[in-house]
Amino acid sequence: NFALVISAPEAGCVWDVLPNRERETLEKWLAGLSPEQRQAIQVVNVDMWEPYTLAVQAKLPHATIVADRFHVMKNLNHCLTQARREIQNNAPAEVKAQLKGSRWILVKNQKDLNEKERTKLQIIYQVSPELKTCHELKELFRLLFETLTDREAAKQAIQTWIRQVEALEVKAFKPFLVTLNNWFEQILNYFIEHWTNAFAEG
Repeated sequence: NFALVISAPEAGCVWDVLPNRERETLEKWLAGLSPEQRQAIQVVNVDMWEPYTLAVQAKLPHATIVADRFHVMKNLNHCLTQARREIQNNAPAEVKAQLKGSRWILVKNQKDLNEKERTKLQIIYQVSPELKTCHELKELFRLLFETLTDREAAKQAIQTWIRQVEALEVKAFKPFLVTLNNWFEQILNYFIEHWTNAFAEG
């Protein structure tokens, strides 16, 4: 059962908690604001739930909608985990043994791995070139969020990343490419001012 938390990160406060995450519920709440309040809302951070964007577009057509970067990465990490699971299930016994306990090492930010985890990652790379490719692509995508500060540069970099995935025929990432296509503009909006939904998530 989901609730909808509406917060104002710049003010450090929660505005409201709505009983569900339906489009109609959010539209009704936004409609209850004064015209001045609605006009004052310039940026809306959302997780990747379409009813939110539809409600915002209907009631706050002037606002910039930003797909939360952590939810974008969560989606990509899910695809990586699915790939790891399939590879591990179909691998010979000796490879399965080497891949055991690799889930969190693969989804964790590589820069945050300790020495033991880095050693384990190299073993994963050796026994599964396919997982190596998936992990390296995941890390490359993550670094875009951490290094780019320009929306147009981010657009070109993400398009280049998509071409890499397609050229390498990484089937596990196909669902993520669909997500990128569906949320492309909202993801790019992150790079305007690096807005995130971290306050609400916390």
